[in-house]
Amino acid sequence: MALDREDTLKKAEKLLRQGRLDNAIAEYLRVVEDQPRDWNTANTLGDLYARANQPGKAVAQYARIADHFLQDGFYPKAAALYKKILKLVPDDESAQLQLADISARLGLLKDAKTYYGAVAARRRTRGDVKGAAEIVVRLGGVDPSDYKARTAAAQALAESGDAAAAAAKFRELHADLLEKGREAEAADALREAVRLNPADVQGRALLASAALTAGDADAARGYLDRDTAGDDPALLMALAAVELKGGDVAVGRQLLQRLLLLEPGRRDDVVALGWTVHESSPEACFACIDAAVEAAIAAAEFDRAAAVLQAFIVRVPAHIPALLRLVEVSVDGGLESAMYEAQAQLADAYLATSQGAEARVIAEDLVAREPWEAAHLERFRRALVLLRIPEPDSVIANRLSGDAPFTATDHFSDLAAWDPVIPPPDPEAAAPADEAAAMEAPAEAPREAAAPLGQPAPATATGKGGIASESADIDITSMLGDLEGEEETAPAAAAAPSGMDDVFTDFRKDAARHSAADQSAQHMKLARTYLEMGMTDEAIAALKNAARSPVQRFEAGSMLGRLYREQGDLPRAVEWLQQAVEVPAPAVEEGRALLYDLAVTLEDAGDAPRALALFLELEAEAGPYRDAAERAGRLARVQAGG
Repeated sequence: MALDREDTLKKAEKLLRQGRLDNAIAEYLRVVEDQPRDWNTANTLGDLYARANQPGKAVAQYARIADHFLQDGFYPKAAALYKKILKLVPDDESAQLQLADISARLGLLKDAKTYYGAVAARRRTRGDVKGAAEIVVRLGGVDPSDYKARTAAAQALAESGDAAAAAAKFRELHADLLEKGREAEAADALREAVRLNPADVQGRALLASAALTAGDADAARGYLDRDTAGDDPALLMALAAVELKGGDVAVGRQLLQRLLLLEPGRRDDVVALGWTVHESSPEACFACIDAAVEAAIAAAEFDRAAAVLQAFIVRVPAHIPALLRLVEVSVDGGLESAMYEAQAQLADAYLATSQGAEARVIAEDLVAREPWEAAHLERFRRALVLLRIPEPDSVIANRLSGDAPFTATDHFSDLAAWDPVIPPPDPEAAAPADEAAAMEAPAEAPREAAAPLGQPAPATATGKGGIASESADIDITSMLGDLEGEEETAPAAAAAPSGMDDVFTDFRKDAARHSAADQSAQHMKLARTYLEMGMTDEAIAALKNAARSPVQRFEAGSMLGRLYREQGDLPRAVEWLQQAVEVPAPAVEEGRALLYDLAVTLEDAGDAPRALALFLELEAEAGPYRDAAERAGRLARVQAGG
């Protein structure tokens, strides 16, 4: 028979009013058992259990109702019931945890922390370390702004053995702290995350970058490796810097090569890295420079490659691998002047390191090309002394006399094929004067073609791009023979040379006229490259060499004058601008611009009379030109007033 709810509740109420509490409880219990979801009756039943001093039964009723409200999202009602439980049983952990969770959901963060804290304290008291750690973890999720609680939660996870979860917590902390601008705390959190999870490649990379920024290469080395860097150019650069500064030059170079393969445009960054280590480790610096040179060669930018190598040699003089590389680049790029200069430096470096055989080969090549240069002859003599060749001066005299002539390797004999300014080589000029002279040449004169870099230079010339030339040897004997023939047919009034010194004096003048134009053009090219790279001192040196030739003096002198003016060195600016003005300008407008610059510089230098004269000259020739008339008027008034 179905229970009559209304009749049963009335009966229970009567019993309650009669003070018959146990009987009333029995009636309410019948209703609740028949209709378990009658929450109001269940709540009343719980209250009656509490009045009857039966807290266990009361808690069971309250908990059942509260769980229902919690599940349905009625958090305030559920919280009220859990609080009723705590009044009966103050240390009921289940109710406290539920209240903590509900408080957090409702934004009552202080209440939530209080409930969690009470549970954690109780568990610690009874020695439940694991249980206490669990509460600490839950506390860490209550308030996102409570970084102390969040840190404690992550540490608790780590101590409990859950490294992955702890690392994730620390990673979240790092991101939030970084967003708040708390870099130091963020870095601490990230270090913990990486310690717990070494496979966190991104975290390790961030820590390495931060350490490098702080100048702590040792700390960075602890985080970076090849896997961490991957193909990220920034990380490859950072790792290369770590390896180079740590002394592993080979690995550093490999990383830089990979970097430049991915991003060739970072050559300047690689060079800049090299300059940071050139004093402490020249070899680490050269690894950077050579990697950048390879990238420049791949882009067919030989002039830039040569300029970088020359800048390195200025910082690290007599560096043989760099000089060998510069010779190679100069030959491949058709940079004649740079190659000869590098050869001279390379010979000196070999001599300084007692490598006589290598020095001799290069010195012979230099003397054959420029026998009038005393420095080349001295290099050859020193090489012979190093090799302990008896009577070196006699050997030199014999070679200069033509009995055993020098032969030079002309690496640029095919330049006429691609540069119309250079006349084609004369096949007869490269041949021996006669078969007897060729037969008397020393055994080492005929050389094999194209020896590897670092070995004595080959006799077969290679021009731009490494193209071989069949007529590359210059026979000094033949040249001397031509000179002697001219002497016999010269007018009687002309005094014949009295000895080898006079012969080479004439030869030097003739050869210098032929080679000056080509070399000055190379110096101009190098100067422009230096200026593009911001290497002003090197550019000035190259421009001075170029200015020795009248062909380049206008442009070189103009550039030198303006550079010195920018540096505030007005006397030198005037000197070079004056030299440029004295040669014909390539165009009328360029000549006027130079004249104006010289006049302005003279005015700034305090030479008012000369400046006024130039402004008047410019005005007379060109009419109104910029502010020349205004400046002339002002200078005229100043002079008149004086």
